Amino acid sequence: MQLDWIRTFVTLAQLQHFTKTSEFLNLSQPTVSVHIKKLEQALGIELIHRSSTNQAFQLTPAGIGVFEQGKKMLKLWRSMEQVTQMTEEILLRIGATHTVSDVLLPDFVKKIKILYPHVRLQLMIHNHETIVEALNHQDLDLALVEGTRGLEPFHLEVISRDELRFFASSRMNLVSSPLILREIGSGTREYADDFLRSERIVPSEILEASSHYLIKQLAVRGLGIAFLSTSLVKDEVFQGKLVPIDPYVIYRPFYAVYTENPKSGSIVRELVGLIESPS
Repeated sequence: MQLDWIRTFVTLAQLQHFTKTSEFLNLSQPTVSVHIKKLEQALGIELIHRSSTNQAFQLTPAGIGVFEQGKKMLKLWRSMEQVTQMTEEILLRIGATHTVSDVLLPDFVKKIKILYPHVRLQLMIHNHETIVEALNHQDLDLALVEGTRGLEPFHLEVISRDELRFFASSRMNLVSSPLILREIGSGTREYADDFLRSERIVPSEILEASSHYLIKQLAVRGLGIAFLSTSLVKDEVFQGKLVPIDPYVIYRPFYAVYTENPKSGSIVRELVGLIESPS
């Protein structure tokens, strides 16, 4: 598959006319038709319904999906071209709360290292309060967080959605069993406290820990009920080491937070689009 085929198809879908597409791309009409045909053959699907004149057409359902993904590919390619033209190394300071770091950051950093080789990363992982403080002191160019407290002066974009649940090694009761929670100042702790207040649940005991791994291990050993992102305990649930305490499910968004910094603003916006796109 060649990028030219995708560019031709996306342009054709936008202009809805073979002649206009050939003029816009400075290609012959037969070449436009060949590009579309080769793309269909490469994907093994029909992208357009052609009329007898081969000028009027409609996108197939598959063609609509390829059109949307093709636009993203072309946008990403333009970003890559801009990056390869850089001669100066760029330092980007990215902060993330613990949960977002564990869920999103590894794949995000991998994408950056592949697509933006001239970017040098400086990563900061801490709780929500510390990340907000770093943003206020202009020590970060981009932050990935799960709460909005204290972020009013900054630009926020929703980049993902997370599921929070209570987990234990066996069926336990939220009132009579110890709860294993993140420390105060954590975004996850704030969600836990808000939920407990709304349900008028007063725990018999609260164990605090700043490590998701430690929280999981304490719960696996039967020392209480952990409050964690579902994505962080998939293996333990699959292995039967932890079970969700039904029916309590809480959904929360993950946010990208940044300021309009004239030096790094453009690439930060590109990176936010990158983390929103599927792997």
